[in-house]
Amino acid sequence: MSADRGPTDIVRTFGDRAVVVDESDVERRETLIRELSVLLPDTRVRGGMAGLLVESTVPASGLGDRVANALGRVSMGGEGSASSAREVEIPVVYEGADLPAAAAELGCSTEDLVRAHQAQGWAVAMMGFAPGFAYLVPVGHQVLEWAALARRASPRAAVPAGSVAVAAGMSAVYPEQMPGGWHLLGRTQLRLFDASVDRTPALLAPGDHVRFVRSAS
Repeated sequence: MSADRGPTDIVRTFGDRAVVVDESDVERRETLIRELSVLLPDTRVRGGMAGLLVESTVPASGLGDRVANALGRVSMGGEGSASSAREVEIPVVYEGADLPAAAAELGCSTEDLVRAHQAQGWAVAMMGFAPGFAYLVPVGHQVLEWAALARRASPRAAVPAGSVAVAAGMSAVYPEQMPGGWHLLGRTQLRLFDASVDRTPALLAPGDHVRFVRSAS
């Protein structure tokens, strides 16, 4: 939220019982997801690529006022919000089928691409596409021009579960076997979605910070 825009300026009605909060800054979105969820416990707050969706059982007109009031109470300090984010480490075996081609398209060696993917900070901007599928966007210094790597021209009919991939300025881990058009850099043994557990089945949630680390197996 810029200095010349107040809480009421960034809240827009979305349907009958939801509002959208405009916020393009990834780390500030993470702060809002956490703090609005606490301040408005009867709502569901979800992250998107350029803002948040806040849903409730109350009419959107009343909800907008409540969200704007809550925004005025939220601390937007960058350093404090980043340090309070949950950190998730994902071990990766970097032997993906698209590693050489992706490196060539980005103008670097395969080893440079692997190191950049590990060095880059990533944050969960939103969940979607499939249960447990998290869209990860770069945070902090951009180690590579990730947005320069478009999706594959020919999507695969079946991408194995645990595949670690990049495309269109984002990274992701496929939680199960499914079609996909992202560039495969490697694989992880971590389960991104497990419906059999008592806890929340998805490993990742909006606002989480992710760090990829090289694994031998």
